Amino acid sequence: MLPVVIVGGGLAGLNCARVLHKNHVPFLLFEAGNDSGGRVATEVVDDYRLDFGFQVLHTAYPEAKHALHYPSLHLHKFYPGAEIFRNGEWHLLADPWRKPWSAPATLAARIGTIKDRMLLAHLQSDVGRGSVESLFARQDVPTRRRLEEFGFSRDFIDGFFKPFYRGVFLDPELNTSRRMFDFMFRMFGQGDVAIPAKGMMMIPLQLRLGLPRHALFFNTPVAQVHPDQVKLADGRVVGARAVVVAVDGPAASKLLGLPPVKTRATTTLHFATNKSPLNRPIIALDGEGEGPVNHLAVPSMVSQEYAPKACHLIACNVIEPAALVPDEALLKQVLVQMTRWFGSQVEAWHLLRIHRIRHALPAQPPGWLEPADRPVVLPSQVFVAGDHRTTASIDGALRSGRLAAEAVMLSGFRRNQPEPRPVR
Repeated sequence: MLPVVIVGGGLAGLNCARVLHKNHVPFLLFEAGNDSGGRVATEVVDDYRLDFGFQVLHTAYPEAKHALHYPSLHLHKFYPGAEIFRNGEWHLLADPWRKPWSAPATLAARIGTIKDRMLLAHLQSDVGRGSVESLFARQDVPTRRRLEEFGFSRDFIDGFFKPFYRGVFLDPELNTSRRMFDFMFRMFGQGDVAIPAKGMMMIPLQLRLGLPRHALFFNTPVAQVHPDQVKLADGRVVGARAVVVAVDGPAASKLLGLPPVKTRATTTLHFATNKSPLNRPIIALDGEGEGPVNHLAVPSMVSQEYAPKACHLIACNVIEPAALVPDEALLKQVLVQMTRWFGSQVEAWHLLRIHRIRHALPAQPPGWLEPADRPVVLPSQVFVAGDHRTTASIDGALRSGRLAAEAVMLSGFRRNQPEPRPVR
C-alpha cells in the first residue's frame, strides 16, 4: 500500500501525520532540516534554553487542546498583562479579573483613559460571543480601524495595543486583519499565555514522539511534488497515494508554483545575566515606538529551567524594519535602548546568540482569512497545509495539518476500502 507523503516536519506536517497515524493511514514524512518543529525551535547554549523568536502557547487555542497533551509539557504561565515603557517611565497594565490586586496600578497607568479600561471589558465580551468560527465571518478591516471604531483613544492604541500586537503579528502598523485580532484577543481572555518548562521545542517533540520513527526522514529535502509522487533532492522518486505539502509560505510557493506569500521577519537577541530586569514574569513593551526592541521577556522568570541556577535569560525581540539591521549595528542600538529602560545593570548582560527568522509569520491583511481563497487541496490535487493557509499561529499550523489529513482521508484515495472516520 502506497503511503501518504508529507513534505515538511513543522507543526502542520507533524499534526497531519498524527491524525493520519491515529486513523491507521500509512505515511512518510520528509523534512529538509535535521529536526522537527520548523520555526518552533529551541537552542541550548551553556544550559540556557533559547527559543527562536518570541513564541508562546495560548492554552485556549482550540486546535492545540486536541493535538497536544498539556500536562506533559509542564506549562508555566506568564503574568497576565504587560509592563509598558512610555514617556520615560514604566506602567503596569494587568488583567483586573485575574490580578485584582493590581487594579490600582493599572488604573493609575498614564496610558489612555478610564474609558479605555472599560472598553477592554466590552471588547472581551464582544469577541467572546458565539463560536470561534463566527469571528472569521465578520466584516474585515485593519486592526487599527477596528480599535478606533470601537472607541479606544489614540493614546491607548499607540501606547498599548500597537506595541502589544506588533509582538503578536510582527506588524509595525496594525494593518493585520481584524478577524485575526479578534481571534487572538479572545485567546488572551479565555486562557493563559505559557511556555513549556524546557522550551518551545517540547511542542513539536511531543508530536514527533507519538509517530513511528521509521516514517520520519530528516535531512531529506524534496525537489518536486506531484499528486502521486515526490522527487527528492538526491534524485530518488517516492510514490504516494496522496501528497501533502506542509512547508512555510515561501517554500510552498516555490514548490507548488503558488503566488508569493508576503512574510514578516523577527530577530531575537538572547542575553545572560545574574539579575532580572523585571520583577515579575511579564512581557515588557516599547510604548514609545522608538525601538529597536519592541518587546522583552525574561523566560527564566516563567520557567527556571530556561537558565542555570541563580542566572536569568533575557530575550529582546525586534520586528521589521529593525529586524533586518546587521548584527553589530543592531546590538549597539539594542544596548542603548535597554540602558534607557533599565540603567547601568545592562552593562552586565552577556550576549548569547542572535536568532533571525526571515519568514517568521505570513502577513495577514484584511481579507486574508477567506477560506475559499486558500483551499486544502489545489487544482493539481496536491494537498497543502501550513500557517500561510489559515491563522498565522501555532493553532493555525496545527489546524491546517489536521484539515489536510482529513481531506486526504475523505478524498477517495482508498477507493477499495471503507473510509476511516477521522479521529482528532
